[in-house]
Amino acid sequence: MNRPSSMVLTSALIFAPAIVSAHTHKEVMGTVKAIDSSRIELMTKNGKLLSIPLVKSTMFMRGKKMVGSDQVQPGLRVVVVLAEDDKTAETVKLGPALKQK
Repeated sequence: MNRPSSMVLTSALIFAPAIVSAHTHKEVMGTVKAIDSSRIELMTKNGKLLSIPLVKSTMFMRGKKMVGSDQVQPGLRVVVVLAEDDKTAETVKLGPALKQK
């Protein structure tokens, strides 16, 4: 193998893992308008209403603690991390709990 070819191959092997792991999941921020077992509806900051499908593997997190979907209520601010398909919710990150009136 000549020197330029070996340099290209070496570079490709070094940087390939970084390129593969560079896929970042999209996040959607908003206020919960509604939630049921199959979807969560969010109102985004710019006033757009989004309906994001939930799946059995969707996790609900408050900080580093996993919580149940029953903790998600209308009016709560959340960040939804989309799965690799960029359509379904992988994780729903909850904001601080709503204060009781």
